Amino acid sequence: MSPRLPTDEQVRAAMESELAESEAAARRATVTNVEKRLGVTHATFYRNYPELITWFKTRLADRHRSATTPKNSARADDANARLRRENGDLRKLVRIYAEAIRQLTVDKAALEDELQALSGVTSLTERRLRSADIGQS
Repeated sequence: MSPRLPTDEQVRAAMESELAESEAAARRATVTNVEKRLGVTHATFYRNYPELITWFKTRLADRHRSATTPKNSARADDANARLRRENGDLRKLVRIYAEAIRQLTVDKAALEDELQALSGVTSLTERRLRSADIGQS
């Protein structure tokens, strides 16, 4: 014998409590959580309660719309503007640091060349290049 399915009232009550708990915990309410509460498989739930699932999803959409009120929207716009400014500032810093690294690389190469010239050490790379030039001539 198959297990009894919950009544529409039980399903709606489980959906209401899922919506309330998810809002209190600041998490997203899902049909999967309702299914787990009721101990019903996903396929069975969708086959037997399509109207209630539509109602649940409508409530989720309404809750999402109410969360994006103009007050929250203005706050989000301020946060976006601040983040854009910070992003621009950070990009400027990256360009400054990249230029400093490039300059340090050039300075290092020049100092290495000067050190080799003063110490009388011949660079193997330079010697190979000279040998190759002589061999080609």
